[in-house]
Formats: sequence, C-alpha cells, structure tokens
Amino acid sequence: MINFKEISIENRTSEEVTCQFFEHEEENILLVKLAGVCSVGSSGENYGAYLYQKIGLALLTTQPNAVLVDLQELEYQFGDRISLLFQVFSQVRIFDEEEIITAFVCSDKNKLGLASLLQFDLENPAPPFFYDLQLAYKTLYEQYDRI
Repeated sequence: MINFKEISIENRTSEEVTCQFFEHEEENILLVKLAGVCSVGSSGENYGAYLYQKIGLALLTTQPNAVLVDLQELEYQFGDRISLLFQVFSQVRIFDEEEIITAFVCSDKNKLGLASLLQFDLENPAPPFFYDLQLAYKTLYEQYDRI
C-alpha cells in the first residue's frame, strides 16, 4: 500500500528485565518469572511499560484464573515504575471478571524496596506477598480451588 509497511505487533523490549511464562499442566494457573535488574528511580521507565505490556498480553492470551509471580531473581531497590507490574493484574479484565487471583514471591533482592513501595510488612508479609514459593503456590491454589 502507499506509504505503509508491514509491522510486527511486538511489545516493548527490555535489556534490563526478562519475563518468562509457564502454564500449569492441569489447572488454569499461569507462572510469571521475572529476572534482571530494575533501574533505580525514574530511570527505569522502559522496564515498567515492558512488564505491563508483556504480562498484559500474556493474561489476555492465556486467560488464567490465577497467576503466580516469581520475583525472586528480580533486583529492585526503589522507584515507582515497577508499580505498573502490580497494576496490570487489576486493570486487565478477562470477560469482565473480578481481578485475577495473584501471589507475588519476593526475595532479598527486592523485598526492602517492594515493602516500602507497596506498604507491606517486611518481617511478615500478608498475601498476596510471600517469601516462599511453595507457600505462595499453596495459598494461591486454595483461592483458585474456591472458584
């Protein structure tokens, strides 16, 4: 066509952060594994939009009832760009359903910054925040099993 060229609908990319997706083999649960280093402060604009778009697309494509987000290999200190990661689960709706059931697994690489940003107890985080992957999965599965 005149003055048009074909494009690939590919979301933003990030050299800082990687995002992998795994579907549960038996249940409608998605595992999202994040790794990398988040830029400090407002210099991390690209990774926030990258995570929002990539995870949002995965949610719309796979339409899970529950999502386990593994943040154990993601280094984060401070800055509000990462808040897009948490917003996507409340803003993306699948068939006008309620918010997607989520659990987030933090680690020493990010718990200080995330606890400060998201206002959860650093010593005893309450769901949906966890430090143990198995406990997060167990709690998520119990909520999932109720639907």
